[in-house]
Amino acid sequence: MNRLLLSITVAALCVTLAPCRVAAQEITRLEVNVSGGTVKTSLTLSLDESQIKLIGEGLQKEIVFYIDIFRKWNLWPDEFIKGKKIYRTLMANPVKGEYKVISIEGNTILEKRFNSFDSMIKWALSIKETTLVTETLSADSSYFVRVMVESVKQKPQQMLGYVFFFVDDRDFKIKKDSEMFTPVVK
Repeated sequence: MNRLLLSITVAALCVTLAPCRVAAQEITRLEVNVSGGTVKTSLTLSLDESQIKLIGEGLQKEIVFYIDIFRKWNLWPDEFIKGKKIYRTLMANPVKGEYKVISIEGNTILEKRFNSFDSMIKWALSIKETTLVTETLSADSSYFVRVMVESVKQKPQQMLGYVFFFVDDRDFKIKKDSEMFTPVVK
């Protein structure tokens, strides 16, 4: 009897604690075009429905895109060559019908307003041909582009941030690597 109870308990724990696939955030499209020392990257981020619903209800969401070039080494860790950081802050006011995205890329700040929520989401979650120019790419090495996207949670009050320092301040953090490429250097 004890053995049967033990096996049922173990089976129940295995079923309840087994990992399941959840629809989550992912980078659905990553395209890299290389021309000499210029690397152009395009990508599209896909959010799950709960995140989109929260944004539509008025929650301000900050998404940070990191686009980095790495040199692939066999025995050593991959070498960082150059990178770019793009901030996008999504703001929706469903009562007034106002939809706005603030995009910060380097020294450029772009505030863009939209007529519909869907067009705001489509523009804010896609990066079209961002350019990284570097002269350090050599023809005898292999490279790849790593894209990392993270969503920053709303900041707690100052005192709570000090007390709960161990709590992660990101909603999600995902990364995707492109295929390896070897540039044609002239």
